[in-house]
Amino acid sequence: MSDKITATLRINPEDLLITLNEKLSECTNAVFFGINALEITKELPEKINTQENPIFEHTPTRKYSLKQSKENFSNWIIKKGFEDLIVALTELLISFSFIIDLNEKINANPLTTIENFRKLIFKPNDKNSLENFPNLLNKVVGSLKSPLKYTNEINSINRVRRCLVHRNGVVKSVDFNNDAKNCIELKWWFYEIILINNGEKKVMEKFDIITSETKIEITEIVRTKSFKENEKIEITLQEFNELVLFCQRFGIEVLENFKLNNTQ
Repeated sequence: MSDKITATLRINPEDLLITLNEKLSECTNAVFFGINALEITKELPEKINTQENPIFEHTPTRKYSLKQSKENFSNWIIKKGFEDLIVALTELLISFSFIIDLNEKINANPLTTIENFRKLIFKPNDKNSLENFPNLLNKVVGSLKSPLKYTNEINSINRVRRCLVHRNGVVKSVDFNNDAKNCIELKWWFYEIILINNGEKKVMEKFDIITSETKIEITEIVRTKSFKENEKIEITLQEFNELVLFCQRFGIEVLENFKLNNTQ
């Protein structure tokens, strides 16, 4: 009697989005905390003691006005926020890439022993962690049932992130993703909520009253924001929060279209 078994890989969909959702939550909370710190800060201290009786005290290398310091910090918060968005998406793509690699190895030798299967499952595979975001995205897209709706938008977020990190948000020609307009164009999708009362439609706003007679329509609309050469990228907190929700929607779309083989 043979001790070989037929190995088949199955995924638990809910587990694949845990890390993405946790990272996006951390990112949102960090940005919220930073913006809140800006709101409550009314003056700048001369120095900060981070421990009792320190030998060295932290003092700013250059003094800025309160207004300029807040502007600098606001820009830094958004830059870090964009970095964290891409980190969250990168970890998502690494997880999918690991599954793709493992499934290929299993399909190459479906008859195996339990011992060899365990070795295969737990064998370290860090090569995907060395890949950049575009390569990971291309790899995962190649294993989907149908083309992703949001690929261009996700790539635009990464391009804006690179400009924020490497050029302090000042757009150069190397950042352009819309050559027809000579600009970098940030794109994302947003769910717009329409309230219908007595046949009249309006976009839902803060403090709108919803009654039992109110009908609600949810429309997915694309948002765009363009920045030309030498223009500084500026993103509002509202826009950033919409980007966070969009990144979460992207993760769901990837999962919905993911397949392990041609029969799924």
